[in-house]
Amino acid sequence: MEVGEVLQFYDSDRRYSAWGFGGKTMDGSVSHCFNLNPSPYNREVEGVEGIMAAYNSALHTVALSGPTLFGKVVHRAAEIAGQSLEQTKSKYYVLLIITDGVLSDSQESIDALVRASDLPLSVLIVGVGGADFTQMEILDADKGHRLESSTGRIATRDIVQFVPMRDVQAGQKPMVEALLEELPGQFLSYMRSRDIKPLM
Repeated sequence: MEVGEVLQFYDSDRRYSAWGFGGKTMDGSVSHCFNLNPSPYNREVEGVEGIMAAYNSALHTVALSGPTLFGKVVHRAAEIAGQSLEQTKSKYYVLLIITDGVLSDSQESIDALVRASDLPLSVLIVGVGGADFTQMEILDADKGHRLESSTGRIATRDIVQFVPMRDVQAGQKPMVEALLEELPGQFLSYMRSRDIKPLM
């Protein structure tokens, strides 16, 4: 969670939404976007420690289950980012996804990412293990081609950074550096597109 340790300094209250996906809940249904914090009163957790505690707690009540679907969790993050625009233009959101599976809803995920490309949001994805992460590479759109939705809409900007953990373990770059490498540019491209100037 080194990335969280870095990012938390850019969040004044250090409170985060923490979601799971691909989990079989107590009632036997599989959910692809559920709160890790079971409290009905406060869905956010405090700090990186709160994220880890909520995840560990969820492992006792939720069974891991496939397939790997990102569409719903990206859509939920985009909803929050979009709602924030009604109140302020000075917030920017980062969705961190950690996954060990092969993406099974690539078109739904692409559609959600294209819609989110107009919003103050970046999506950082860490691939863990030896799965085939080809679909994640497509989401990252680093080869100069922006994502295109099923309706033909082209993403306004690239908002995804994908890093397979095995590349980091092979010594190519430290995880934090590799994962956060594109975030400043994504943030600045959003601010420029909205003509938002830094506060002096």
